[in-house]
Amino acid sequence: MGFWRTLRTGEPDPALSVAAAAVERDRRARVRFSGVVIDSGVLYGTQTWPWDQAVSRVSRRDALTVPAVKRARDLVVGTLGSLPLDLIGPGNRPEPWTLFEQPEEDTPRTVSMTRTFEDLLFEGTSWWLVQYLGWHGMPVKARRLDPGTVNVPVDSPTYRTAAGNSGMQTVWRSDAQLIRFDSPNDPLLVAGARAIRACIALDAAALRNADGSPPVDYFTPTDVDLDDDEVDALNEDWAEARKTRSTAYIPSSVEYHVAGWDPEKLQLAEARQHAVLEIARLAGVDPEDLGVSTTSRTYFNAQDRIRSFVNGTLAGYLRAVEDRLSMPDVTPPGFEARFNLSDLLKADDTSRITVASQAIASGLMSRGAEARAYFDPTLPPDAPAITAPAPAPALEPANA
Repeated sequence: MGFWRTLRTGEPDPALSVAAAAVERDRRARVRFSGVVIDSGVLYGTQTWPWDQAVSRVSRRDALTVPAVKRARDLVVGTLGSLPLDLIGPGNRPEPWTLFEQPEEDTPRTVSMTRTFEDLLFEGTSWWLVQYLGWHGMPVKARRLDPGTVNVPVDSPTYRTAAGNSGMQTVWRSDAQLIRFDSPNDPLLVAGARAIRACIALDAAALRNADGSPPVDYFTPTDVDLDDDEVDALNEDWAEARKTRSTAYIPSSVEYHVAGWDPEKLQLAEARQHAVLEIARLAGVDPEDLGVSTTSRTYFNAQDRIRSFVNGTLAGYLRAVEDRLSMPDVTPPGFEARFNLSDLLKADDTSRITVASQAIASGLMSRGAEARAYFDPTLPPDAPAITAPAPAPALEPANA
């Protein structure tokens, strides 16, 4: 249509005019020096990068090859997976619950919880498949699923009107056999994709430098270039001579140069440390735990550091799992899931004894049940007092 209109009237096609105007605007938007159009993406040697596009995620296997990511994963996930999980009843006392004691029938509880928290850290979502229900209708055994193998089914029935128009309505069906955990934070494999890829690239560059590239010394011809066979023979003779003697002889046809490479720069130490620091920021761990020395920081003792780590990093994951397991499809009404942090946050024995003594002396704590609960919260209030064993009777001499 546009071609025949142009042929009859001589006017340009409107569609072509719009396309030409768009090309002209793009050309004018570029940087111009002395009549030469320069793409801003390659100006001053900078590489063109689609900053407005989302960065693709990193695979978990590639991420765990980075030592900083592996260490951050062990700190966060390992600590979370080792915490005991209790079912707290209306009396604020822990009750036995099979699902919390061992979620998977053939896997230790610590391993199951560690893998669940690892899915939350890396993927942002974790799934449990309910396998058995108890007499109370609640799950007693489950199976952790790989997040990459779970697809939420969509049921899309088709509706047709009397006039013949048809449409589809998307309906999400809930699956009672699935327990879904959602992380309050963005997945590390997505939010930290650029930092993780930077670590991988820097490690690869340092490995190439460690293998001998770039060279530490080299030859240049003084008059005429040598052919390939002569170059190979010269390098082989030079390497063999360096193994047998320390004094070197340089022919007049070549000139010897020593490259001023800095070993620290070859290993990209500063750039790699910065990349590790970015991983620490993303994972929420102390940079010193990943081997990065920080010169300016507030003094914390061991207990303060653990408490800061729990409140600043672990609390979000803990609350997400506790809230999900406290829903009525997992636990009975009036009960809630709660992680036991007493062993993780408790002070040393000397400090605890000092606090307990001062609390008893001031009347804030009794010597019986309250004192026992302070040192061992798992003891019931009516547990008998722990007394010292009676001394053994003295042995009589054999010839008496």
